[in-house]
Amino acid sequence: MTTTTLAMPMAASPGRATAAAGSLTALAWMAFFLADVRDGLGPFLATYLQSQRVEQSLIGLTLTAGGLAAVVMTPLAGAWVDRSAAKRLLLVAAVVLVLAGSACAFTTRSPALLVASQAVAGAAGALLAAALAGLTLGLARREGLRRQTGRNEAWSHAGNIVSALGAGVVAHLFGAPWMMAVMLAMSVGALLCVAAIRAQDIDHAAARGVDAIEAPAGGQRVEAAPEGFGDLLRHKALWLFALTCALFHLGNAAMLPLLNQRLAATQPDAAPLLWTGVAIVVAQLTMVPVALWVSRSRRWDLSAFVYLAILILPVRGLLAWAFPSVWANLPVQVLDGIAAGTLGVATPLMVERYVRASGRYNLALGLVLTMQGVGAAFSAGLANGIVGRAGHFGLAFAVLAGCALLALPVFVMAQRASGREVDAGGGADAKERAR
Repeated sequence: MTTTTLAMPMAASPGRATAAAGSLTALAWMAFFLADVRDGLGPFLATYLQSQRVEQSLIGLTLTAGGLAAVVMTPLAGAWVDRSAAKRLLLVAAVVLVLAGSACAFTTRSPALLVASQAVAGAAGALLAAALAGLTLGLARREGLRRQTGRNEAWSHAGNIVSALGAGVVAHLFGAPWMMAVMLAMSVGALLCVAAIRAQDIDHAAARGVDAIEAPAGGQRVEAAPEGFGDLLRHKALWLFALTCALFHLGNAAMLPLLNQRLAATQPDAAPLLWTGVAIVVAQLTMVPVALWVSRSRRWDLSAFVYLAILILPVRGLLAWAFPSVWANLPVQVLDGIAAGTLGVATPLMVERYVRASGRYNLALGLVLTMQGVGAAFSAGLANGIVGRAGHFGLAFAVLAGCALLALPVFVMAQRASGREVDAGGGADAKERAR
């Protein structure tokens, strides 16, 4: 599965050395500001449309359009970023489109424009995420990817906390449309960070998962041609890992909404909306140190962190089922922060291992994230279907936990498949992928 064909000489590449510290710092700050921009209005949109008495069917269609557009665009965006040497420009365009789509949602009541605005925002958010992933690998290179990914994730979670609190306060004091002021400020911050990243620090060969090599004659650096899509399909470990992520998020995505649905159904005087906000902040606060821990640990391999994330989810489901008190939400969300924070850092790093030297890193990551999104999309339907009119919340938590347990043997198979691929490919460098 290795490719030896040589393509055009690289026009501009800084070599194997890690990018300047200033560019890496700007990248981390960009992750902070993009935490608010990437998901558009996020959970605030449904609340705002509900307050404007928009029909429930249109609210559902609008949210679905944004989600489906993101799922469809994710692998396409990855392929685009793999081929593009204008990653900073792609990121700028994506930020502007998300901002425009979100602003449109506050200024129109046309069903067609409302749905289209969120479809554009969802697709642009997927492109934004792909460009950020490509820039991270292109700046940090393989050697610094683990540390920079954890750094980005930590700053991103911090940005989520700041933006969520800011948007909530602004909306409460001045009205929901003023949330756009928070998003605009975060967008400007992100664009300033893009400008601070030096173009010459980006290695576009490294950004897609291949190394530039020296030609035998003349010493001119050339770039290995990327694998074809058919070759990518033969990376069995990659697809098993994608299924692992899908099963994890099938069990994880609906757990927090289900906790608060149970709260609203059984203890309506317990301020379920307030507790939703508290739960989100608790999880995000937990994810900050977890992301740094995963990225800096030298004792545990990445695969150990994936196992940890998978095994935590059943424990979380058991606690959620056994303790219906509002205060039980706090330890449940701490566990969520550990599991989701761990997998958030490990996912791009495991993908890089599985497809190393393929030249299709961003496409492969996009495909894994698409599978992950599909699992998350079905999670709410599965959970609410089990709850039904009879209110079987306990059974729903058990089924969600079971979905996570199914991810365990699938990931074991992924690791074994990765070992077989390494044995077939040979080479000391390749053996690191199976660790």
